[in-house]
Amino acid sequence: MIFANPIFLWGLLALAIPIAVHLFNFRRYRKVYFSNVERLREVQSEKHRVRQVRRWLVLLLRCLAILFLVLAFAQPTLPSKEGQMRSGATVVSVYIDNSFSMENGGSDGTLLETAKQKAREIAAAYQPGDRYQLLSNNLDGAEFHWLSRDEFLDAVDTLHIGPASRRLSEVMQRQADFMNHSGAANRHAYLVSDFQTSVSDLSSFLIPDSTLDYMLVPLEGVATDNLTIDTITLDAPAYFVGGSVTIDATISNRGSHDIEKLPVKLSIGGRERALATLDIPAGASAKASLRFTIDSAGWLDGHVDITDYPVTFDDSYHFTLLAGQPIEMMQVGKANDNLEKLFAHDSSLRYQYSSLLTHHSSLNFIIINELIALPSGDAQALASWVEEGGTLCVVPPADGDISQLNALLAMLQAPQLDKWSRQFLKASRVDYGSSLYRNVFSGRNDEMEMPTTQGHYLLAAGQALKQPVITLADGSDLLVATPHGAGHLYLFTAPLTAEYTDLVNQALFVPTLYNMALYSRPLSPAAYTLGSNDPIFLQDSYDPESTVECHSSLITHHSSFIPDIRRIGSRSVLIPHGEFAKAGIYQLTQPLSHSATQSLPSEHLAFNYNRLESQLTFYSRSDLDDMVDDLDGVSVMRNSAKPLDQEIRARRNGTPLWRWCLLLALATLLGETILLNLGKPRKA
Repeated sequence: MIFANPIFLWGLLALAIPIAVHLFNFRRYRKVYFSNVERLREVQSEKHRVRQVRRWLVLLLRCLAILFLVLAFAQPTLPSKEGQMRSGATVVSVYIDNSFSMENGGSDGTLLETAKQKAREIAAAYQPGDRYQLLSNNLDGAEFHWLSRDEFLDAVDTLHIGPASRRLSEVMQRQADFMNHSGAANRHAYLVSDFQTSVSDLSSFLIPDSTLDYMLVPLEGVATDNLTIDTITLDAPAYFVGGSVTIDATISNRGSHDIEKLPVKLSIGGRERALATLDIPAGASAKASLRFTIDSAGWLDGHVDITDYPVTFDDSYHFTLLAGQPIEMMQVGKANDNLEKLFAHDSSLRYQYSSLLTHHSSLNFIIINELIALPSGDAQALASWVEEGGTLCVVPPADGDISQLNALLAMLQAPQLDKWSRQFLKASRVDYGSSLYRNVFSGRNDEMEMPTTQGHYLLAAGQALKQPVITLADGSDLLVATPHGAGHLYLFTAPLTAEYTDLVNQALFVPTLYNMALYSRPLSPAAYTLGSNDPIFLQDSYDPESTVECHSSLITHHSSFIPDIRRIGSRSVLIPHGEFAKAGIYQLTQPLSHSATQSLPSEHLAFNYNRLESQLTFYSRSDLDDMVDDLDGVSVMRNSAKPLDQEIRARRNGTPLWRWCLLLALATLLGETILLNLGKPRKA
């Protein structure tokens, strides 16, 4: 128990007054003569015991009256078990959930407005000199500053619904990190949210400091049925004019009713290109396959749409793809008719041949065919090129000098060539799960003719990473793959000529080599998620010294801003900082200078809202109580009609008892009065 005015406890010395009065109260007696006192003594003795008990009760009540009166002035308080105040500064971090689900109806209009009012009441519970932080789903740099109370209230007034959605464990970790650097003795964090089940991962959060005090302030969300387009996938490794592309859209029914014949539309460049219908059971997902033919080169902007009310933010999925851009490749070393026939006349590839390695920084795919002389400088440049995302295919010479090739393979952390074997062997296994055979085979084909070799290199044993693609009967390899950095290395162990292997005359040869080229240029994601701060690697290369502009021409949102674009190695990277606020297509452009003679790069980026908000189910207060039982320092604000600031003061300062003490003092005085009146003789 804590006393606000402990000096008044000296008043307990007054308890000696009624005790002294009781002990030293000398009474005068009057003699009364009776003729027979035999029965009088019995009655007199009985009345004396009653009077004695009454006098002790009166003494007790008088002492209790003084005790409770003194305690009322001393103002006792039962300390709270949650968040006791310590001497020192106080900081308060308040998180307001401003995601789409907070647009639901609340007592003050929307749940967001209710959350704002709760934040104002939280600020009113603390001192004006304390420091405050307002945190939202944006989590941008402007929110990681301490504010005065007036600045905090102004920030609360300007908060609005945004596209970002965060898991609560991430928010709580950010609050903990920020408050731990404040140096304050009292650190209080509040989370005001509707606590959607999809983001409320409280069990994933481990409180790093027991002195942190977290308070959950739940708002009553309303569960709603909802249909959502979760993701889309495109089946093509590259996009060329005249080619067909199939888009698989995954659509989820997050409601309690079955959906029949839901229309799913695909639009490209403002034109409807495909239509499908789906039947989706309650709580299940289904895929809609939408196929279209590419009829023009360049950036294609598209979106998949469904119709669903009242939640509409997840009814469209925007995407972009770049069509008609040829893959840059080069064959270096000894000429090979088989390779030239495969690549030279394909319009989707820009093929070139050179006996020596020349410029290669702009290439996507390089084949080193039976090259013996490879200077160390060229080998180091090739290794760096692969690490940055290039794809290299190495075909060794037959039983020749392989020392310089092995030096390159060592730089790439790949297995090295060892002894030459002239043994005739047939392939026993093909890894159909390799990316080289993606969408090539519908399943394992045991009747397919397997390639043979009349001579090949064995690979040296070691710790180098290798992924066998074509394996020979004795367990050795004909083709292995090794990832290195952002790129890949493919290593054949035999020359690609009919003299050493009949692979060049089989059907397996074309997809093996052709897919090496197609997958050599990694496709950028078809879409990105709003609210994410992950860097975006761009297809085009932008001059970091020049200004790059980003434009949006959405029907409901026209904007233009300068994004943060940096160079990492040879690639341009965009760092989002919350500028992308609406779902749709954004275009990057680098303005032409006066001396420019050709157009500068232009790139399209598609952004969609986070689907975490699509699951419109919420945790109740009892659910949250159960979840935080094992989390020390985390509690749930109970549902009360009192303003939140009064609840916080009661939890922080404890339960004041002075009113109860005053009432008990009055009760004891009343009891004393009643006892004294009972002791008076009644008039006849």
